[in-house]
Amino acid sequence: MKTSFAALFLALSATAAFGQKQGDTVTPESLGKLEWVKGEAPASWEPGKVYILECWATWCGPCIAAIPHVDALYDKYQEKGLGVIGVNVWEDGKDKVAEFVKTKGDGMSYPIAYTGKGGAFEKEWLEPAGVKGIPHAFIVKDGKVVLTSHPAQLSEEVIEALLSGGDGEAKALEAIKAKQAEQEKMSKVFQEFRAASKNKDIAGMEKALGELGTLDAENPNLTALKMEVSIAKQDWAAAETQIMELHGKPSAIMVLMQAARTASEPEMPAGFRKVVATELSSVLETNKQAFLIPTLVKLQWGLGEKEAAQASAKKGAEYAREAAAKNPKFPVVPFERFAEAVEKGEIPDDATFSGWIKEASSVAVKPAVPAAEVKPAPEAATKN
Repeated sequence: MKTSFAALFLALSATAAFGQKQGDTVTPESLGKLEWVKGEAPASWEPGKVYILECWATWCGPCIAAIPHVDALYDKYQEKGLGVIGVNVWEDGKDKVAEFVKTKGDGMSYPIAYTGKGGAFEKEWLEPAGVKGIPHAFIVKDGKVVLTSHPAQLSEEVIEALLSGGDGEAKALEAIKAKQAEQEKMSKVFQEFRAASKNKDIAGMEKALGELGTLDAENPNLTALKMEVSIAKQDWAAAETQIMELHGKPSAIMVLMQAARTASEPEMPAGFRKVVATELSSVLETNKQAFLIPTLVKLQWGLGEKEAAQASAKKGAEYAREAAAKNPKFPVVPFERFAEAVEKGEIPDDATFSGWIKEASSVAVKPAVPAAEVKPAPEAATKN
């Protein structure tokens, strides 16, 4: 689970490096070298117009999650001087991109270009800017890159300020830069926390945690880190309290994912495992994450709650069928097999269940999934 939390924090700063090309004079020449799926390259930058070059890929969950926001900005402000160009990067195959864009329809109404790997845009834009993660947006005005940002930071207020120019634009840019700098600091301190955790340096973990709290006291991820410190200190009462305090909060599922893996270790106290199992069972009633069910079942079974474990396994199969109704590629059979095994008093190990997932994935019919139904985790994706 540590990897997931690292990814979460790194996502905050994966596209926050704004020093490489900000302020540089740029031309649309590279765009003319691309293959256009929809629309065409601008011959020149129109004076006063704001252009968002939004870098994305079909395999990038965070990119897909950002598309509705980018499209909404384009729909609202295109008549007021906003241009959006979706630049598909780090991808093999124009056909899959064209099909994706066709499926999105009006939900991706701005011009779209395909670059492939190693093309002009990558060499002339991404590499000089040091871009290693997407989604990533270059914002160009009057022939200069005025900002690079994660597209989620481009609110309507920011776009309006950029379009209006003057002091409003300057203040908006300064605010985003300050936020990016803060995110970079948080990423650095988080890496220090991770290093301390790896070295079992509790004092170092507590120091980094304190610094993170100072930088952003309201960050919901702090609870997970506090719990990790409590577990490292074997302060089970504190860890249990921290878990119960999350009841009903949006961040509960994320923290419980980490806690459940830790609680599954046989040396963990029964009281801690019980709290984790109870809260995880509760949160799954609304989140219905089928892939977390096997972990819950093992916790319940280890606590001697065999009937609860069997009931949870059946729910896992139900959740999988509900997911498959929305996304035909979702593997249902492994969850049904898991439920059948638990009903017989058998708990499949992780390797067996993973094998079932791979088997199901290899024989599943894989029709195109409507882009609107893809629900990715809110992380930045890195170049393969």
